[in-house]
Amino acid sequence: MMSLILRCIGAFLGTVGFSFLLDAPRKTIFPASLIALLSYLIYELMAVGLGQSMIFSYFFATVVITVICEMVARRMHMPTTVFLLSAMVPLAPGYSIYHSMLCLVQNNGAQAASSGLNALQAVGAMAVGAAVTSVCFRSMSRFLSGQ
Repeated sequence: MMSLILRCIGAFLGTVGFSFLLDAPRKTIFPASLIALLSYLIYELMAVGLGQSMIFSYFFATVVITVICEMVARRMHMPTTVFLLSAMVPLAPGYSIYHSMLCLVQNNGAQAASSGLNALQAVGAMAVGAAVTSVCFRSMSRFLSGQ
């Protein structure tokens, strides 16, 4: 439990730093970092707590945070991408990419391909989750506003 709390704090602080690198507006840094913490927590609960597959956990966490980012962006009158880019930072499959490159350097092609495929699947699940959710959210908001 303590390990999960420390990883969530790390996700929050890492997102704060990344938001500064993105030159995000100051008023968006704290909400985006909280959403990032939530995204990591959802992923961990789905993958580890409920035993769901990695791909589904990435997809579900991305869908949830995309909806939250859309709502927060509308409330703060900001573009959704300001929140979504920062919120996805803890979900990035950095270790899989690192492991894939390490295996390539060590001339272990089969392991590199496996790790690389895992990273591609994770990124694909995140991209599909964000795109589909964003399109559905915007279509629903246009429908509800009567346009």
